[in-house]
Amino acid sequence: MPEAFLLTLGCPKNEADSDAFAGCLTGAGWGISRNIENTDLLLLNTCAFIQPAVDESLDAIEQALEWKNNKPGRILVLAGCLPGRYPDDGSGGLEDFDLIIGPGDTSHLEEYLSLTSASIPEPAGGRISRYLKISEGCSNNCAYCTIPLIRGARRDRSPQEILIDAEHIAEQGAVEIGIVGQDTASWKYGGDSITRLITQLAGTYPDIWFRLYYIHPAFYPDDFLPLLAEHDNVMPYIDMPVQHVSDRILKRMGRPYTGDHLRKLFDEFENFEKMLSVRTTLIAGYPGETEDDFSELVQFLSQYRCIRTIAAFPYWSEEGTREFSRVSSEDLPDRSIVQSRLARIGDVADEHNIVWADRLEGRIMDILADTPLLGHSRLDAPGVDGACCFDRSVEPGRIIRCRITGGTGSDLTAEVLK
Repeated sequence: MPEAFLLTLGCPKNEADSDAFAGCLTGAGWGISRNIENTDLLLLNTCAFIQPAVDESLDAIEQALEWKNNKPGRILVLAGCLPGRYPDDGSGGLEDFDLIIGPGDTSHLEEYLSLTSASIPEPAGGRISRYLKISEGCSNNCAYCTIPLIRGARRDRSPQEILIDAEHIAEQGAVEIGIVGQDTASWKYGGDSITRLITQLAGTYPDIWFRLYYIHPAFYPDDFLPLLAEHDNVMPYIDMPVQHVSDRILKRMGRPYTGDHLRKLFDEFENFEKMLSVRTTLIAGYPGETEDDFSELVQFLSQYRCIRTIAAFPYWSEEGTREFSRVSSEDLPDRSIVQSRLARIGDVADEHNIVWADRLEGRIMDILADTPLLGHSRLDAPGVDGACCFDRSVEPGRIIRCRITGGTGSDLTAEVLK
């Protein structure tokens, strides 16, 4: 059997696309290898959300071309957000790729692989933690964001499609399923809402952990916390990119909510009956951001101990966005100021890590084993948040009962209980 290697850059949404690509490959008779040197096909699934992601993708392309040239007959497929954002304009330079497809474009991959209707691919299995895509694209059009340029307006998948994929993923042995899309909270189909969809999934698969990603604050469902209270297999975890809390900056960003709206939500998270973990992302140094705006943001982040993970990024002026067309050099804070602000946010994140380590030490918790010595808790998403180190080897894929013995940064240490 010929073997292929998939290299995925970027976020969990790209992981979901790669699962679909892998399903096409296996449907066409390719095995999926973990060793790139033993393969004859490489599919590089790229990211291009901001310039650093573009740079990472370009570096990966350079290495992929070197891999292809090392052995005659190798097949190289370029996929994902980079060709989605920068399609081939005919200027050349892409001749060494055998196929170029956009994000989640399984139809052209199926055509290239000569897949027939009798061999419709399923999402490929093999991983403990998997991702289930419920929508594609985004219609929010935030002033700084390239996602609508890359993936288009939001298109919600039907419950039937989602449930079929969920069944396949469950049958392939997934222990955790992440629900992903560019704007998951806005998902709706007929009379179905996101909470109704997750309720159905959680009830159908009571032994699988479900985790919801990318909840836009403006569209946060009011019945989400009752859902967490009712279903123990829906993780007490909220991934909410606030981006900022200053009303003036939020308005310029095109984010349709206020700082007071965020405080109301986070007050609810803080007072929830279960221990709740919040992951948030934000932008420092946005055009027009003053010291007062930034101080308001820092005060907000420091206020809520439910915040477990903070991911902060500097503003990047991205061609094609509304902000790119109107920003001036006078609007942009000095680079040294931006770096200082990022460092201050890092200090707040460090303080949260200390508080969380003290809060969790001695607690009995379930940890999902990703490898024999590492896992992740219900409070942490795999791959993006903190990991948990076991004191002895365990079987990957099992949910392990542990006593938390300490923490360093966002990572935990745990004693495995008999």
